[in-house]
Amino acid sequence: MNKKVILILMIILALTSIMAVTSFKSNQDFDGLFTMDIPAGQHFTDVAYCLPNGALGCSREYLDDNTGCELEQDDIMIFYYNDSYLVEGESNAWQHAVNDLTTSYFYQVVQDDGNSLVLTNDLGMKVMPPYLVGVKNDDGSKAVFVGGHHLDDLKRYADSVEFK
Repeated sequence: MNKKVILILMIILALTSIMAVTSFKSNQDFDGLFTMDIPAGQHFTDVAYCLPNGALGCSREYLDDNTGCELEQDDIMIFYYNDSYLVEGESNAWQHAVNDLTTSYFYQVVQDDGNSLVLTNDLGMKVMPPYLVGVKNDDGSKAVFVGGHHLDDLKRYADSVEFK
């Protein structure tokens, strides 16, 4: 009997461990445009309709359903760019996003790895994330920027983006 109890306890412990590890993140599909790992228990909705041309010049802006008017320490914002907002002289969404974020919104490039980019804004505005981490698809026609306060977390989320 003791061996059976120990075996059952080991199975329960193994299942609990697996559930704990997988519950720290989940994957969300963003309107069929891309997927991304997000914090467990959160769901993001497109709220760009409430701002003219979206926030930060993007096509779509996603906020957690529980986010208020000000960006709190643990909140993240997700900005999607595609070629629909190009202006004269811009060749793709990636170039548009970088141009717009660094000129109109005063972000500065801190790290550029070719396919990913880290931007910072130290103006202290409560509605704008202090960090943005962006990734693009192969031809730059689509880009996603993840914004918030915790740079390492933002990099992890941005690295998980898969464009459709």
